[in-house]
Amino acid sequence: MEHKTLNTVIHAAFRRDLGRFDAALDADDGALADRLGVAWDNFAAQLRQHHEDEETIFWPAFRELGFDPVIAAELDSEHQRMVDALREADARMQAYRAAPSATSAATARNAVVELGRVLTNHLEHEEHDLEPWAAQQHDTPQLQACAKAVRKAHQHGAGTFFAWLSDGAGPEETAMMKRQMPAPVLWGLTTFGGRGYRKRIASTWA
Repeated sequence: MEHKTLNTVIHAAFRRDLGRFDAALDADDGALADRLGVAWDNFAAQLRQHHEDEETIFWPAFRELGFDPVIAAELDSEHQRMVDALREADARMQAYRAAPSATSAATARNAVVELGRVLTNHLEHEEHDLEPWAAQQHDTPQLQACAKAVRKAHQHGAGTFFAWLSDGAGPEETAMMKRQMPAPVLWGLTTFGGRGYRKRIASTWA
């Protein structure tokens, strides 16, 4: 995929994690519950934050700029289905973490797979019907204000966020991140701000 905005780089990170959880839970008898639980907490937090930012910051600006209201309503409805699937997957992952076993791992995996189905359908819809239009709006005052609002809202977690984005990212995703910020700043964020992520989560996938 050609990445024209950071949004699709975030989508790629969601897809990577979903694949990682699927493989790990499929093979686990409960021994990985604590480590996967920590990784899951990060994944769920990143997913919630991303979609809350879309709903409260980006989509109002898109509507102001004239984005198709029918497609906007469809995407909004998909968000609600994603929230429901995430709630179920989160409950199953917490149950697996509390009582690790092959059975609870399999139950959690089924819920994560369903979340993956719902989320992937939404991401594909967004990438097909929203992303090309959104990329054309990048330099508008509304989108510049959105980017500023997001940076301000998430300064504290920026290191974890970019370490997570970078974990397993391909050259196209890395290049897009470097277009979003100077390479030394990105290095500093992931190296120092992302130390906790690398220690607690990245090592799980190594």
